[in-house]
Amino acid sequence: MKALLRPALRYFALFIVLYGVLTAISMIPAVGEFCNRVYRKPTEPILAALLPKAYLQIKAEGALYDTLRIEFASKAQVSEQIAVAKRTGQAMTRIEGMNNLVNFQNLFTSFFVFLVVLVLLSPVNWQQKVKGIVIGTFIYYLYTVFKLYLVELIYFNEPSIAIYQTHPNLLNMAIGVRYWMTVSTNALVVLVIWAVLILKKDNWQALLGGSGKS
Repeated sequence: MKALLRPALRYFALFIVLYGVLTAISMIPAVGEFCNRVYRKPTEPILAALLPKAYLQIKAEGALYDTLRIEFASKAQVSEQIAVAKRTGQAMTRIEGMNNLVNFQNLFTSFFVFLVVLVLLSPVNWQQKVKGIVIGTFIYYLYTVFKLYLVELIYFNEPSIAIYQTHPNLLNMAIGVRYWMTVSTNALVVLVIWAVLILKKDNWQALLGGSGKS
């Protein structure tokens, strides 16, 4: 065990330093804006396709671009408002919408950095590192989109909004799944992705200095 302690402590120290540095970089406004924009661009049409009863738009919020503002309106209500405007001879009509906020750091950025650090410090070659980061990021991205879908579906079923009237059993299932998709679950998902893509016993024996015998 003593033979493992020093390399394990060295790995932990490197992890903390690298995670801190990359987190600080991610909080630079220009970097935050870029990450937020790259995330929003594919996510908006995906959510719109998954929730076709709503007009939906995702915008950045906050000085550090660390928040997603999801603006939405019921397509049925918008069509009704337009029809009323036409009947009353109005040239224009005001479309009433709503929005909700999602913490982008807690949803994606922090855990993307977590994944990158895990992969960079793994004892594999650079080709495997790049492959692990690309594939791992894509898998985690899909997980976050599914999480956003559940958040919005549940929100759209609120009586005050009522864009959707999902069957109670299906809605309760969605609420149950969303209940377990916490920040801790995000970290667990990243660890599982990393373990599947990168973790191999031989690699870690090499990193920790041999066979690991005490």
